[in-house]
Amino acid sequence: MDKNQTIGLVLMSALLIAYMFFFSPSKEEQQAKQRTEQILQDSIRIAQEAIAATEKGQNSETEQTVELDSTTKALIANAKEIVLENENIKVALSSLGAEILNVELKNYETFDGKPLILVDEKSSQIELSMPTSSGSVRIDKLGFTVQNATKENVTFAGLVDGKPLEITYTLPKDGFELFYAIKTDAATQSLQLSWTDDIKRTDQNIELDRRETTINYYTIEDDFDYLSKGSTDAKTEVLENSVKWFSMKQRFFNAALITDKQFEKLTIGSGAVNENDSSAIKTLKVETSIPISSLTADAKARFYFGPNKYDINKAVTDGFQENTYLGWAVLQPITLFIIIPLFDLLENIISNYGILIIVMVFLIKMALAPLTYKSYVAQARTKVLQPEINKIKEKYPDDQAKQSQETMKLNSEFGVNPLSGCLPMVLQMPIIFALFTFFPSAIQLRNEAFLWASDLSTYDSILNLPFTIPFYGNHVSLFTLMMTASQILVTSVSTQQNSMANSPINPKVMMYGMPVMFMFVLNSFPAGLTLYYVVSNLVTLTQTLVIRKFFVDEEKIRAKLELRREEKKKSGKKGSSFMQRMQDAMAEAQEKQAQAKGKPNVDTKQANPNKKDKLK
Repeated sequence: MDKNQTIGLVLMSALLIAYMFFFSPSKEEQQAKQRTEQILQDSIRIAQEAIAATEKGQNSETEQTVELDSTTKALIANAKEIVLENENIKVALSSLGAEILNVELKNYETFDGKPLILVDEKSSQIELSMPTSSGSVRIDKLGFTVQNATKENVTFAGLVDGKPLEITYTLPKDGFELFYAIKTDAATQSLQLSWTDDIKRTDQNIELDRRETTINYYTIEDDFDYLSKGSTDAKTEVLENSVKWFSMKQRFFNAALITDKQFEKLTIGSGAVNENDSSAIKTLKVETSIPISSLTADAKARFYFGPNKYDINKAVTDGFQENTYLGWAVLQPITLFIIIPLFDLLENIISNYGILIIVMVFLIKMALAPLTYKSYVAQARTKVLQPEINKIKEKYPDDQAKQSQETMKLNSEFGVNPLSGCLPMVLQMPIIFALFTFFPSAIQLRNEAFLWASDLSTYDSILNLPFTIPFYGNHVSLFTLMMTASQILVTSVSTQQNSMANSPINPKVMMYGMPVMFMFVLNSFPAGLTLYYVVSNLVTLTQTLVIRKFFVDEEKIRAKLELRREEKKKSGKKGSSFMQRMQDAMAEAQEKQAQAKGKPNVDTKQANPNKKDKLK
């Protein structure tokens, strides 16, 4: 098609528009305006395709944009904005490209109190292309007419390659899903999607948000995975398997595209982070091929624009709850069946989240009190045997193996298991680790104030430093300082109970080293987490002092141990099978050591007379 034909088509379109203005039958003004807009859009489309066909075999988007600058302006001038809205989100759509302009989460705000716009036309670009007989057509650049527009539903109608194209958006009365469907007679089997999202800053802790911002996806083989995160460098991954959904995931929110069928040939990536730009988190990009069958009304294709909250995400589709990070798989049952139900229960009763966390600490500590008591009693038993243990160390000052063997023998005589004091603490560790991952991802704490902390989902800075301390940051968190001080106090009391003066590890290293290390690690973590640890340490300290004062008498413990020792001697019973195995292992180790030196180990035979002599 030459330029004369192109000009002819444009003139014919203009004559057709003039005819509709002056000679068509009289109708309602709104209907006439809609028909005029439709014809105008179709005319522009015809002109666009005609001019594109005159190019010398080139389909460069850059060249086409230059040639059609005036056409683009005409499309923008005649575009309409349609708003769909429910209780949770507000979505603005444009008849130019039938595309999403912006999405507002109505029940959330940014850290500085502004409306939370999750995506907008400046930060998020969704480019949708359709291959036709005359080349690839950018659907997001076409003009559409608006049909059947309500607050919950709208259909955009247009033409591609002379064939009708309808794009329908449906917003349910509640929830965060926006359903999307395409209907077309065009001879095409798939569309090309390119979605670039410059993630906007919505929360104060930009460093933590950047670490948690990535692209999640779920394959048709029901495998969840994500783009490697943490690095500030640009990265790209090409996926081998088709996926059911992908998500532009932030710490607290995500924007996703989902289908009950599949997306093909997915390429995901993130741009290099500009750490000097405090307005943006990270740039994410997804490119994929989408079968038309995956975008029909029957395929239930939909966008998700909403929070990363486990119960909400779980109801969306298979695997979508993985957008809410709950830590290692082995710890997730604790979070799902203990921490989240307890938090939700208290949330219905207590409106202040700081008080909620304090009450949560007390309830968990009460539930773990029997373990704490057993741990303390076990430590007290070890303490009353400390004089005998010290004598063993004095007797064998240079033989660590002999010290260990004799100490085990002593514990066996008195029926004391030195590991029994550690076991209750080990059983509590999974809960501590589960809380460590729960609080940073708890969206309920966003913008919730308590005492001097204006937002429990981020650090409670009381002093901003003019410089950055390595591994610490450029601010001072008061809850973190309180946590460190209380942990040192708890450790000090605990070392007194355990009589660690003769420990091979310097008690001061234990008392000050670990708490100070955690002070550096947790200084930029959410105030809700460090508040929990402060209260937990104070409760632990109180429990320790109360148990020591009213429930544990070391003299009585010593008397019981002596009585148990005498009963074992009279009955001829041996120690526990575990302790016996430990003694056998130590004896065998000493025997091998002596054999290597070329002399029998007489002490080993005496300490373990029932063990067969392996040297014979």
